[in-house]
Amino acid sequence: MNNTLIFLRHAKTKIDKSIPISDWILTKEGMKEAKNIANISEFQDIDVIISSGEKKAYDTIKHLAKKLNKKIIQINELNELKRLNGETLSSEEYEKMKVKIFEDLAYTDHGWETSKHALNRFKKAVEKIDEKYKNKKILIVAHGTVMTLYFASLQNKLDELMERWKKLDTCDWGIVKNNKVIKEIV
Repeated sequence: MNNTLIFLRHAKTKIDKSIPISDWILTKEGMKEAKNIANISEFQDIDVIISSGEKKAYDTIKHLAKKLNKKIIQINELNELKRLNGETLSSEEYEKMKVKIFEDLAYTDHGWETSKHALNRFKKAVEKIDEKYKNKKILIVAHGTVMTLYFASLQNKLDELMERWKKLDTCDWGIVKNNKVIKEIV
């Protein structure tokens, strides 16, 4: 990796069980968070802006992209862990699933993608991005689960996933360069 990769978790979303999680939108608070991202000093010299294919990630970064006059490139392989039928889980069931997928990376239920698969998909997407650009500062807007997995993997801390997940908040960000974590996301 010769680029500086900044990973940003999307802003706060509105939970709406009537639509798929991947289609959730930002709350009013999330929209304010997204606007404030445009003022973060470390983001003012970004060369490339990349977002997952999910609306909440795109909407999180659109203000900064406009300010910097940059196009947002969307890459579906950066999407959150796929959770088919996850929309129908109660909050308690969702929390239990989150614990299970972090304890056993091969675990799946309710049509969820395994954490192992999601991590490999996300890693490959990041590797492709890094190979495509040279000496650029790249902002990647993604999601909590895949970013938790990715950063833990880089630091050989996959046994600490749940603790890391609980510390992660919306709009948290971290930096990776040469496959090393320079700034932690949590």
